[in-house]
Amino acid sequence: MAIDNNLRVDELSFEGIKTNFKRYLQAQDQFRDYNFDGAGMSVLLDMLAYNTYYNSFYLNMVASEAFLTTAQKRNSVINLASSLNYVPRSTTSASITGTLLLTVANAPTSVTIPEFTEFTGSIDGVSYKFLNVNSKTIFSSAGVFSDSITLKEGTLITTRYTVVSADADQRFLIPNSRIDTTTLNVTVLNSAVDSTTRTFTPSENLVELDSTSLVYFIQETEDGLYELKFGDDIFGTALDNGNILVIRYLVSNGALANDINALTYSDTITNVTAATFTAADPATGGSARETVAQIKFNAPKSYEAQNRAVTAEDYKALLLSQATVDSVVVWGGEDNDPPTYGKVFIAIKPTTGLVLTATEKLNLISSVINPKKILTVQTEIVDPEYMYIKIEATIKYDAKKTSLSSDTISNLVSDTIKAYNDSDIDKFGTYFRYSKLSRLIDVSERSILSNVLIAEMQKEIDVQLGVGTRYEISFSNAIDDATDGRPTTQSFGVGNKITSNAFTLGGFSNCFLEDNNGIIRIYRELGVENVAVSVNAGSINYVTGKIILTNFAPTAFNDGGTTLKITATPQDKDILPLRNQIISIRDADISITMVDDNSISLVSR
Repeated sequence: MAIDNNLRVDELSFEGIKTNFKRYLQAQDQFRDYNFDGAGMSVLLDMLAYNTYYNSFYLNMVASEAFLTTAQKRNSVINLASSLNYVPRSTTSASITGTLLLTVANAPTSVTIPEFTEFTGSIDGVSYKFLNVNSKTIFSSAGVFSDSITLKEGTLITTRYTVVSADADQRFLIPNSRIDTTTLNVTVLNSAVDSTTRTFTPSENLVELDSTSLVYFIQETEDGLYELKFGDDIFGTALDNGNILVIRYLVSNGALANDINALTYSDTITNVTAATFTAADPATGGSARETVAQIKFNAPKSYEAQNRAVTAEDYKALLLSQATVDSVVVWGGEDNDPPTYGKVFIAIKPTTGLVLTATEKLNLISSVINPKKILTVQTEIVDPEYMYIKIEATIKYDAKKTSLSSDTISNLVSDTIKAYNDSDIDKFGTYFRYSKLSRLIDVSERSILSNVLIAEMQKEIDVQLGVGTRYEISFSNAIDDATDGRPTTQSFGVGNKITSNAFTLGGFSNCFLEDNNGIIRIYRELGVENVAVSVNAGSINYVTGKIILTNFAPTAFNDGGTTLKITATPQDKDILPLRNQIISIRDADISITMVDDNSISLVSR
């Protein structure tokens, strides 16, 4: 019998490596009749297989860490992103804008609020400091000192270095991983005996630099710290021996200070005896530093954008690097409804809350978009339009295959639906896939035999109570047209594919919307009977999913709010968003019914 003495290198499992060793040795004349399962030789083969497997695994990990898409360690991702000239976003301080009213003594014409003046706010019993990063001068107006001011949360830290030119290994590290790099204040004193000071700013464009540019470069290093680098007298001014580098910055608590809406003056300013801060909006924008996944997603897009806003992807790359932005969609005015040429529309889902505040929108346009966009193009940030999915799930399971209770399995299913919302939808441009969610539910617990899902679309609009108004509600998906073609005499509240929450109209309570043959009708519940209130309150286009309510004037809603909630049954099981729509599943919109398959009689099936 011929013996295969070829080297085998295609098997990398431990047992496969050991078996290949045996086959190779058995092919040699010296070991042809040797017992390789003997204790001594078996241990030696185990050791060789282990060493080979270990090196194989190590080299595979090294290769993985060499590419941005496969790297797992943060340091590897940071190094790869730096080759794309990408600096990961640091921890970001919560920001709050409001009006500062000063009580002033000695009647000066103006009062200067020094940079890093301290205010204090609290939330959940914890106090946080808020400071102004830049100084601000407030002038007297008829004896009143009042103006708008923006404050950032954090604790002021100062780090100093003396430049030693002879030390080639000297580094200017910021020794705190929770720094908010947007608050950096970098100054350089000529020496310990010459206090002449120069202020350095972050470099954003290498093309504009020369030997006199007072700029610094920042990059993330090991352990999540940031390092400052300076020019070489070609691109940016170099530091001289004996210079004293002074770095001031805020150490932030990230998202913990979000939603604070009241601050107290807690500092001392010349001539100021009291200060009252009135917030325009609660504090927002606080967030943790950019995650590894976010860096891997954003770095290539930032490199592609090349620090300018021309294409839709450029706008997205610039905005996704901001702490307040979770998801973005951008479209040109020619694709808008109605078309608006020469304009770019941007819809942003914030990291906290449902919509950006007016202040946040203004800050993004003025500080992020305008410096990098084409001069003649206008930009407008619009709010996302949420379309909620109501889920009714009937779960059949075999209680004999699990030790878990029905409630526990129900919670597992609920968690699966919530996880699907977080990972697959709840952002721009993502589709609700019925079959995928159904599969995820089936495999969430081994006792689950099958599931039946009913997914309905719901939109919410704020209405003016008691004022007849025209409303357009677009689901942007075809609506089940089963009611199309029904006679107008069809009973109210029967078989309709459009429903709503209860409201009061024309003095009648418990009123609801429904559709019938392309018409929106209103009926009310009167005991066990449904009675017509309006046989033509608007129209519905089943193909486009657009509903128009004409002269709709409810005076109250049963839930005490001012929001009309319209629910529609989709024509297709998959639900797709359009432009600034976001599809989302709220926890309260999940309903689960558990059915033990053993409780169903075979006779009655």
